[in-house]
Amino acid sequence: MILKHVEELIGNGDIVFMTYIGFISQTLLTGMVEALEQEKDIGDIPKEMSHSIFTVLIEMTQNIMKYSKNDYQDENSFKSNGLILVAKHNKDNFYVHSQNIITKEDTKRIKRRIDDIKSLDEMAIKLKYRELRRNATHSHHYGAGIGFYEIAKCSKDIQYRFEKISENKYNFYLTVNIK
Repeated sequence: MILKHVEELIGNGDIVFMTYIGFISQTLLTGMVEALEQEKDIGDIPKEMSHSIFTVLIEMTQNIMKYSKNDYQDENSFKSNGLILVAKHNKDNFYVHSQNIITKEDTKRIKRRIDDIKSLDEMAIKLKYRELRRNATHSHHYGAGIGFYEIAKCSKDIQYRFEKISENKYNFYLTVNIK
């Protein structure tokens, strides 16, 4: 299922800089960032976009590490499995895509957070981000918090969807087009 999804994503001629499917750890994330830095150094990723790409990649990967469930695990167990992909559609249209399994409860929280963010303009996103940083009420511990605002600051567009896989488990697909 995941490989079919990757084929659909890149089947239109996109250039893929990195893709990974499986268990994700902090060590792996460090390696992914180092690999993308090499792409930046040889000129395949514009330097002016690299910070945004790295920020979005890190936030999305940390979400997978912290909140992923497997379809056979109970809702209180975490397993850092997922898909992460960095690619571009054309000359300067880069995007980061992720997929992981979350609970039904998480879908409601994530949908509300992303829809709220999508309703804000760029200045309002920055102000809300600063407010959350100051009061720290939406730490990463609670999920769907400040990290989505960090992603939004670097994005032109955020697209998401959920796909039910069992009574309480959903695939969460997130695509962030980088500005």
